[in-house]
Amino acid sequence: MRTRAKTLLVLSLAGGFTACKGDSDTDSKAIATNTADGSLASASSDSAERRDVSMVRMINALPSAKDASVSADDRAMFSGVGFKTVTPYAELRDNIAMFRLHAGGRDTTVASNREIIMDGSRYSLVALPDDNGSIRLRVLKDELATDSTKARLRVVHGLRGVGNVDVVMAGMTEPFFNNVSLSSDAEYKDIDPVKTTVTVNVDGNGKQLLKREMDFKAGHAYSIVLTGATGQRIEAIVIDDQTISNAKMMMLDSLNKTP
Repeated sequence: MRTRAKTLLVLSLAGGFTACKGDSDTDSKAIATNTADGSLASASSDSAERRDVSMVRMINALPSAKDASVSADDRAMFSGVGFKTVTPYAELRDNIAMFRLHAGGRDTTVASNREIIMDGSRYSLVALPDDNGSIRLRVLKDELATDSTKARLRVVHGLRGVGNVDVVMAGMTEPFFNNVSLSSDAEYKDIDPVKTTVTVNVDGNGKQLLKREMDFKAGHAYSIVLTGATGQRIEAIVIDDQTISNAKMMMLDSLNKTP
């Protein structure tokens, strides 16, 4: 069964309100994440740093894995994560962690990644295919828009068998991202707020793989995770992160809780 992402970060919510009146305005802010499954909320980076924890989420971009799980140093973090699902952020106290990916409800590790992670920072664990038929578990640092007048975009290449890709915005003479490989991601890049058509093409011959309408809003940070393979359906997992007030975080939490 596909697990719908729920906002159950009770400790994070409590931590978000421990700031004193003299703390900076950032401490009164939280993070909203919008995906195809709805809106999630999590406490601010400042709140997480004060409690000596980092924030970690999982993105399942493996068409072959309808039920994926991740452990950190053999402690379960995420389970029953369906294809194209983005989980809520979970807290992690360790600064060095061995992440292990399991698929199909089995205990066998299909991919692993040992990473150094920092208190107060946010990370995405992305399960992706590799060109040699294997599976990768990438650990990517998540960022927010630093310029309130700009949007921010990154692209994660998870398309098996297609080679490098270009990401093109309608009306631009050059690709927004050029020659993105399967073993890397196009890191965050600022973009003016705009409603536009985004296409993903094979680098070199220009063959179109994906076309999508996007509305890039100021103050939002977007992640597009490309998933699929040659001869199969090509899809995009779109994630929209933005700063919100703690009051709105509580509202989102209330809406997401199961009655």
